[in-house]
Amino acid sequence: MDLQLILLPSVTYAMKAKNILDRHQIRSFIQRTPKNAAVRSCGYCLFVPDRTDEAERLLRKSGVRVLGRAERERL
Repeated sequence: MDLQLILLPSVTYAMKAKNILDRHQIRSFIQRTPKNAAVRSCGYCLFVPDRTDEAERLLRKSGVRVLGRAERERL
């Protein structure tokens, strides 16, 4: 299972996190948190298709509060 969603506490954190990842050339997309994610948040997360582990480490190191990870549903 590849946990490609990084769950965040607010849309503000999601925007901040995306900016950090953009500066490090890691692709990410803000999206609504899926209903199956077992975490309470405002409902936003980052979809990081590649380098997700690296992205999470970078965000935590940058002071972004990460609530956890989840798998993105297949389209």
